[in-house]
Amino acid sequence: MNVFEETTKQLLQALIANAEKEAMDYILQEMQTVLGEEMPEADAVRTYLQDPDNSTTLSAEQQIVAMDKLLECAEVNLRTLCDLIRYQQLKDAGVVNSVKEFLHLVHPDDACDISKEDTD
Repeated sequence: MNVFEETTKQLLQALIANAEKEAMDYILQEMQTVLGEEMPEADAVRTYLQDPDNSTTLSAEQQIVAMDKLLECAEVNLRTLCDLIRYQQLKDAGVVNSVKEFLHLVHPDDACDISKEDTD
């Protein structure tokens, strides 16, 4: 394997590790909000999400909340990716020149809220 391939492989591994950490942080934070005192240990949640078919120490409620938060995180990431692809396509076609124009075009109500926040 040449240096470029090795570096690319290391970068990919770092990106995967970072994405997994961000997702787990989000899941644990949201689970804490929902479960409060019933919040399980982070390692138990991680183990469950890595292989939900194996036996687990999580209660049924904890399993449901963990999976729901994992799906919620995936949904947010997918939506963000779709918006990035839309932006790139519209920019390449000359429809928009900036992210601000894109947001106003695709999410006009939200873009108005963003503009108000910028002036505060």
